[in-house]
Amino acid sequence: MITLEHPLDEASRAFLKSVEEFAQKEVAPFADEWDHDEKLPREIFIQAGKIGLMGMIAPKEFGGRGLSYVTAAFAIKELGKVFAALSMDIAAHNSLAVGQINQFGTPEQKQKYLPKLTSGEWLGAWALTEPNAGSDTGGIETRGQENGDHWQINGLKKFITSGRTAELLVVMATTGKTETGKNEISAFIMMKDQVRPVRKIHTYGMRASDTAELRFEKAKAELLGPRGRGREQALSVLDRGRIGIAALAVGIAEAAFDRANSYANERKQFGHPIGDFQAVQWMLVDSAMELEAAEVLTMHAANLQDQAKNTTKESAMAKLFASESAVRICDRAMQIHGGYGYSRDLPIERYLRDAKLCEIGEGTSQVQRLVIARHVLKEAKPLKLAHREPRPPNI
Repeated sequence: MITLEHPLDEASRAFLKSVEEFAQKEVAPFADEWDHDEKLPREIFIQAGKIGLMGMIAPKEFGGRGLSYVTAAFAIKELGKVFAALSMDIAAHNSLAVGQINQFGTPEQKQKYLPKLTSGEWLGAWALTEPNAGSDTGGIETRGQENGDHWQINGLKKFITSGRTAELLVVMATTGKTETGKNEISAFIMMKDQVRPVRKIHTYGMRASDTAELRFEKAKAELLGPRGRGREQALSVLDRGRIGIAALAVGIAEAAFDRANSYANERKQFGHPIGDFQAVQWMLVDSAMELEAAEVLTMHAANLQDQAKNTTKESAMAKLFASESAVRICDRAMQIHGGYGYSRDLPIERYLRDAKLCEIGEGTSQVQRLVIARHVLKEAKPLKLAHREPRPPNI
């Protein structure tokens, strides 16, 4: 059952207020410029670290804020309303790179790496996807081999968020074969100086985010967690990552809806605000319903994470519904704005471009449906149908 109550304490509310102020003062004035230049200044992550955005969930002992997943989701949503590319980079940094080290790292690794990551001094990236492997983690071709007191990694990674700019990467690689003959996947921590950047991948949306292709050639790395447990680790952090993507989608959608709703009241045609016309009203109504439902699903999954419950199904549901709803809401917003929405004079077209990533990153919509279906079918309860005697025909 969905839990609708997720009260925030005063510290969480104060943090979210600081995120809102940061987004309006330090991000909003530069969003169009960063999108045009397809680049985020490194300093913005340091500024984000000063208010706690780079270590939202991480424990306070390692420089984090120790906030709830619900609070973190609201923060990602708030930042996503203003500039989705930055919000996505910060979400991935928190849930994937910081999240995996915090959950599976040794005490020494946590003490060594987390303080610099949570402060924003270092930016973290998460490298799983390859040309022939993504949702199918078993297809990973990057290989890790023991070499004395460390591991050497060889291979190619693609579509890695913050790949060229991150100071630290969490990398998935094969380290042998399992008893059943499948690839054994392990996780590793790798520093920037071991990475050979191939190129920035220019994308349809999220243009300011550094989406990169990377090569590893005898790259030095250290094992993160037990050998052969990389796939399980990845699936665990993806449950949280997908909540972040859902929150990001809700933020983009809310920004688009707010502009469309305001425009429908201001724009006049045929002597009336276009909001008086039923065709526009129905688009706004559909968007309003989807937006609220998407936020409920997202915060429900985050709330379950705060209760230390498994959220594989709920995270997939939140990401699937929120991302697809965001694309529809942004598309309707553009339609309501007409030519103005299609132009670059307004951020509507950017909202639509950015929202599309949410249907693809951290598992496509189709993969989410597969995940949800497996859980739904397992949850089916056997029902015994009552036997009914045949009735005589009506005469």
